[in-house]
Amino acid sequence: MGKTIEVFTDSARFPDLEKQVRAYACPRCSITVYDASRPDADGLMNIKTSEYGIAELPAVMMNGRLMPLEKLNKASVLSKLFHR
Repeated sequence: MGKTIEVFTDSARFPDLEKQVRAYACPRCSITVYDASRPDADGLMNIKTSEYGIAELPAVMMNGRLMPLEKLNKASVLSKLFHR
């Protein structure tokens, strides 16, 4: 069973975050991207960030838990987390 991953980003400021997450996610992982640069995502993104208590971008949630961003910079750690 794959993980549920939600990426909260602003692709204008963090252009590689979505690519990085997709590169390490397992094929069964479900990935949803909320991008502040897309005007149509604003309402739902605000609801989800409030629900999760996200105060600043970027942020990555995995199975409803906030992932520390420093782990995103460590490819081997990230790969292990996504494939467990």
